[in-house]
Amino acid sequence: MAEAFANSVASKLGECLFASIGRQFGYVLHYKSYIEDLKNGVDKLETARERVQRSVDEALWDGKPIQADIKNWLESVENKAKEARDLIKHGESTKNACFRGWLPNPTVRHPIGRKVKKMTQVIQKLHNESANNNFQKVYYDNLSIGIVTATTSAARFVNKKEDVLESRASITEDVMKAISDDKICVVGVFGPGGVGKSKLLEDVEKRVKKEKLFDVVAMANVSRNPDLKTIQGEIADALGLKLMNVETVRGRANRLRERLECDCENKILIILDNLWIKLELKDVGIPCDDDNKVRGCKLLLSSRKGEVLHIDMVSDLEFQLKELDDTEARRLFERILGNIIYDPEIRPLVDGVVKNCGGLPLFIISWAKRLRRGNLAAWRNALTMAGSDLKSVVELNYKDLKDERIQSLFLVCALSHGWNVDILVYGLGLGLFNNFNKTIEDARDRLNMDLDCLRDSSLLLDSDDSSDQFVKIRMHDIVVDVANSIASTEWKALVGGGGGGGGLWV
Repeated sequence: MAEAFANSVASKLGECLFASIGRQFGYVLHYKSYIEDLKNGVDKLETARERVQRSVDEALWDGKPIQADIKNWLESVENKAKEARDLIKHGESTKNACFRGWLPNPTVRHPIGRKVKKMTQVIQKLHNESANNNFQKVYYDNLSIGIVTATTSAARFVNKKEDVLESRASITEDVMKAISDDKICVVGVFGPGGVGKSKLLEDVEKRVKKEKLFDVVAMANVSRNPDLKTIQGEIADALGLKLMNVETVRGRANRLRERLECDCENKILIILDNLWIKLELKDVGIPCDDDNKVRGCKLLLSSRKGEVLHIDMVSDLEFQLKELDDTEARRLFERILGNIIYDPEIRPLVDGVVKNCGGLPLFIISWAKRLRRGNLAAWRNALTMAGSDLKSVVELNYKDLKDERIQSLFLVCALSHGWNVDILVYGLGLGLFNNFNKTIEDARDRLNMDLDCLRDSSLLLDSDDSSDQFVKIRMHDIVVDVANSIASTEWKALVGGGGGGGGLWV
């Protein structure tokens, strides 16, 4: 009996010993197959991540909050997938053979093979979790109706689905609550250039109009050098007030003030984007007290500096729009890139480029559009360039326009902000549409195609403000600065101080 027990114990110990020895040898002998297994596991996990991310995006699109374990899983997948790719790259690049490549090198293969095997198990575990029933529904249902409705609206009015970012949806919701508060008259949003302030204000404008929270909504771009006539015109258009026969800024301000002060029945929201310094409301024609505090209507403002909002514009509440965190920045970058993100030579470079963009959406979108058709050399160059200022990127995008005609059109857009009938007239005068001007409609069609090209190159901002005949031209102030600099050098154009960068030819 004792002998049988001893034999059984010895047998079990032998099995464990041989299994352990076999496993250690396996790290060396099956090194390449282990790396291949990890590659396949990462590919499967990435596919599962895309499926879950799509469900998350759809939920965010409908304004539904995401479950915490789903967020944690996505974060874990991103971190572990990156670790796995780094490990694969290390394993493939390391010299793991000896005796002129005839035999495997156990001192190299064993530690790496062991790490690869363990990482494969981690990747497989994450993949298996995605098949759980918990992942069939990625959002919570137990929120109050009011919050769900508000967030849903915020998500629906983002122009493109790839732009749905939780941090921005949250700020949008906060701004909406603030401008709906009867005790608050002036709301401000501040943050660095390129962080997305104008985009956020546009989303709020669309949502306010859709939900009919105000009877009148006017929006104007103030810019570094405010053009008071343009600002007055934007507000007057929203009110249905004609100012064409009033030439002076002061006369237009008086007409506008009279209209706003007597219009007590309507709730009015005036959105002033991109303030650099104090804007005297009385000079525009917006009713205000001696301290520049608005009265009779509500203001929504944006500026790079919080002091401009709080001190100069006497805002009641300000919200800081911060840079995107690493997760949101990478998500935005990858969505614009498309399938190139899965190129094994490109993927290891993505983190470096995204990190150098500093979390600024304008930077991220601009580089992603540049690189989505770029080769490996372009990506390597981006690693050194992405950390430079946005003006350098604008100059690169300008030089990438192969057609000098479209380059000239870009400069015209910067020098002549306004409706595209003006751009068309300038373009025709400069001969930019000589090959497309059998009719005015032919020239206008070519103009619209060229403007799309400029938008695709991140030199123009998207705009939904259009009519049957006109399309509003919108440019970021940084882009305008670069364009004006180029125009003053190449065209000897004297750039004036009007809002939006209007200039004179010399």
